[in-house]
Amino acid sequence: MTEKLISTSEAAAILGISASRVRQLIIEGRLESIKIGRDQLLEPDKVREFATRPRVRTGRPKTDMS
Repeated sequence: MTEKLISTSEAAAILGISASRVRQLIIEGRLESIKIGRDQLLEPDKVREFATRPRVRTGRPKTDMS
């Protein structure tokens, strides 16, 4: 690990989501973090790798409105 660790806010900016969603992904085990004091810190390389993974869409399916 040669890069410095980043905060959940910085990871959120990279991923285009909120910091609370980043924390939720950490709790779900989908993003790896290191807890230092009260802060969750992430490796930038792992955040960028997570951003490239295909995402499964959840929620209600779209209806055909023809």
